[in-house]
This record gives sequence, C-alpha cells and structure tokens, in this order.
Amino acid sequence: MTDIPSVWHVTREYAGLAEAGGIKDVVRGLAEASVRAGIETSVVLPRYGFLPDTLTRGTPVAEFQISLPDHDRGDQFFDEPVRMFSHVEQGVRIFLVDSPRYASKRNVYTYTEADHASNEWQKPGTGHWDSHQLNLILQRATLETLLAIDEHLAPMPRIIHCHDGHAAFLPAIARELVRYRGRLADTGLVLTIHNAGKGYHQEVWDRGFARLLTGLDPTVLAKGSIGRTVDPLLLAGSYASVVTVSEQYARELLAERADELSGGLGRAFRERGIDLRGVTNGLDPSPWDPRGLAAGLPQRFDPSTGDLAGKRACREALASRVGLSRRATPAPLFAFVGRLTGQKGIDILLEALGSLLSEGAMLQCVVLGQGEAADEQRMAGLARAHAGTLSFVPRYDAELSRLIYAASDFFLVPSAYEPCGLTDFIAQIAGSVPIVHRVGGLVKVRDGETGLSYDEQSAAALGGQIRRACGLFQDHPEVLERIRVTAFNEIFRLHTWDRVLATGYLPEYRTAVERWTLR
Repeated sequence: MTDIPSVWHVTREYAGLAEAGGIKDVVRGLAEASVRAGIETSVVLPRYGFLPDTLTRGTPVAEFQISLPDHDRGDQFFDEPVRMFSHVEQGVRIFLVDSPRYASKRNVYTYTEADHASNEWQKPGTGHWDSHQLNLILQRATLETLLAIDEHLAPMPRIIHCHDGHAAFLPAIARELVRYRGRLADTGLVLTIHNAGKGYHQEVWDRGFARLLTGLDPTVLAKGSIGRTVDPLLLAGSYASVVTVSEQYARELLAERADELSGGLGRAFRERGIDLRGVTNGLDPSPWDPRGLAAGLPQRFDPSTGDLAGKRACREALASRVGLSRRATPAPLFAFVGRLTGQKGIDILLEALGSLLSEGAMLQCVVLGQGEAADEQRMAGLARAHAGTLSFVPRYDAELSRLIYAASDFFLVPSAYEPCGLTDFIAQIAGSVPIVHRVGGLVKVRDGETGLSYDEQSAAALGGQIRRACGLFQDHPEVLERIRVTAFNEIFRLHTWDRVLATGYLPEYRTAVERWTLR
C-alpha cells in the first residue's frame, strides 16, 4: 500500500466515456495506474446527454442543489438539482454528475450539428454559452459529494487532482469556504495544466461574475487576476501544487516574456513566485502495440526486432482505403493525424507538402483530421492536385488512425507549441519514426536516436527533415531500423503510466500533502 491511499480526479473528459482531447487519455491512464499501485481511485465526471442512460440507473449516492448565477451580470440565479451516480470501471470508481444542464449537452465542450438544427445560434464547433456554470457545477458537485457520501463507498481523498481550467477554481473554494475547509483539511490539492494556450484557461472576464460563480471574496479572486479577468489556473497556484504535462513546457511557460504562449499566464506565475513543475505524460501502449490483437491490424509485426512485414501489409490495406497509388519503386509514407489548427502547425505542413509535391519528391502522405474550414479546403485542394500521392480524410476516425500509425514510415508533428504530445509516443510504438518541431514536450524525441527533429518553425525546416527522411529510407535503412528499435523500447522502459505515476506524480502528491494540507 502506498503512502497516498486515495486520490480523486476532477475532469470534464475520460477515455471511453467523454472524449474531446488529450485530457481523456491522461486521466484514464493515470487513474488506472493508481489502482494498480494500490491507491483507492475515484474520478468525478459530468453525465453528458450523449452518455447512456444505463450509467444513471439505480439509486444516486448523493442528491443536492447548487445555486449559480445564470447571466453574465448575475442578475438571476438558478438552482441546479444534482444527483450523483457511481459505478466502477477497471477498478476506478466513476462518480457521474447528473444535472439538467449537463444532460442537455450533446458534446463535451461544443455545439453539434444537431444543436444547430434546433437552435440556429448554436453554431457547430463553438463553445457552450454556459461553460462557466458547467465548470462550477462539476467542482461544487465534487465538494458536496465529499460532504455527503459514506466513506465505505469511497474514502476521503488524500489528494484531489484537478485537470485544467475546468476544475481549477476548486482548490480555492475548498480552502476559502468554511463549508468545505474543515472536511478537507487533510487533503492535498494538485492541478495539472494540460494546455495553457490562449482560449484554454476558462478565465472569467468579469470579477463580479466570478465572485457570484465561486462564492469567493474579491481579495481571494485578486490572487488570480490578470488584467480585468480572473484566471482559475493562476488562482490555483495559491492553494495547490501546479504541474504541467512536460518539463520543457513548464520551462517555456515560466520564460514567457509577454503573452505569446499562454496569454500572460506564464509570466504571472513567474512574477508571483508560483512554482510550476512538469511531469511528462505517460501512455498505455497496449491499444497501439502492433504485436498484439488490441491494435486491430490486418497483420501484426514487431518494431522491437525489425520484423516489419506486417507494416507493409498494413500499408497495402491503408492504400486501398484512402486511395494511395501503389508504386513499383517503394516510396516512404508520411502521416499526420490531428487537428488542422495553427497550434498543430497546419500552415507549415501545407506549405512544406505543397513545395515537395510540386517538385515531384518520391514520397506519399496521408492526413487525417478536422479543423478550420479554410485549412480543410486548402488540404483538400492539395490532395486533389496530387491524387494517389496525398490522401486527405477530413474527420477523426479512431480505427483508421490506428491503421495509419501502423502503415506509415514517418509521422509528422510540426506543432507551433506542444505541452506534451502523445502522437509521437504512439508513432514510436507503431514503428513510425516521428519528425517533430523541437518544442515543449516534443523535446523528448531525440534527433537521430528516437526520431528526427528541427528547431525553426518553418516550412523550409520541416521540408528539410522530410527530405532527410526520404534519404534515410532509400539509402540507410539500417539507421531507420536502429531508430525504430530504440524508440519502441524506450516507451516501455520510461513512458508507461505506471512509471510516470511512480517517478512523477507520486512525488507531486507527497509534496501537495506536505505543503497544502491544513494540519
């Protein structure tokens, strides 16, 4: 039994239930690793409208009401009835926050086509208008549940682990409101910042509204103020241990000079003396491991030994699905899977691929993902101009993404900034050599050892690495085999969630107990 007997995670996402971004994989991977380590582990998650009714059958473990302001100026309050349901998955107790506002949501963060069909102002892909209320329902429901439930169901947490801005007001509320302070005096608080980019903070633009939302005094909210806004990520730094998802990203945030990386959050951390540390994310390799059945591939193969016959079979299957031509002379296959956004370097990728393909470079490429309409249109146009050589699939498809990872020779990660990055990990497991912009968490890819990397965020730099990769593919296959073997083995040696929990998060939990408990 570990010296951290119990942990509760507070999150808007959880893999297999509510999926939107990388948070889902981190929380599930860390929670299940905690169970394996002997920690009583619970996750508090909204019960969205798209989740099956079977999850909320039976008797709720707690019922209460939460009063919150309904309008931006707080001129009207509503009482949100909440029922908490509980079930266990893979040893993790899942608490579901069942409330009318969450039940009406068809997506985790944004409106859908179905929403737009019933309300034309609810544009697909735009955020929920009541996102602040949704966040506070989750956080207050967590704290109310801790007051209400029997410890035989789930013991009081030694650590409450909050994930991103959606849960970042909780540490201040837990410590400053008398209702919760005594009950949680022995509980340490941890916040993980998964992405500090602009638009990800969940900041409240009016201090008066922030007071009504949280119940916190203006003097408390001032600890989280940046300009006229209240940033919950900054406020949490006065009540919790704050970590982000890689050591390099933590360094980059603290070095921020203005607001180019995080809207001034990093600079505010530095100026207020808030200690920001990094713990590089882990990965559960099993769903991606081409040696096992879980990957669902047409033929298995083993990157750790250089046996890649199955990778060639995967490429044949992929070519048939996405319309890549078969060539008499083998050409390397490059892949990109992700959002088509500026953060992910889609502008750099479009320019680099356009130049290379117009030059007749001996390569093929497949791109899977969605994003801004203009970027999708540009990528689709490039694919039409180079049919058979470049294939673009404008959606996210989990099954197809696994085949792309397994089939590709090289995986492109040209992100402008990247807090951690999991696609490079997945590529390494699949025997696809990652090519990354050396920034944030992507510095874990070592040039010439576990992948290829470049410093300058430009199409010329990315194009140069693609040409280098083509040269290695044609003339130095032994170098690529060495990189693949090293990269594959390193995942299992250093980057599983069991390893990350033991060497990264358990020390952070102990620090939180020492520093942020009240007794």
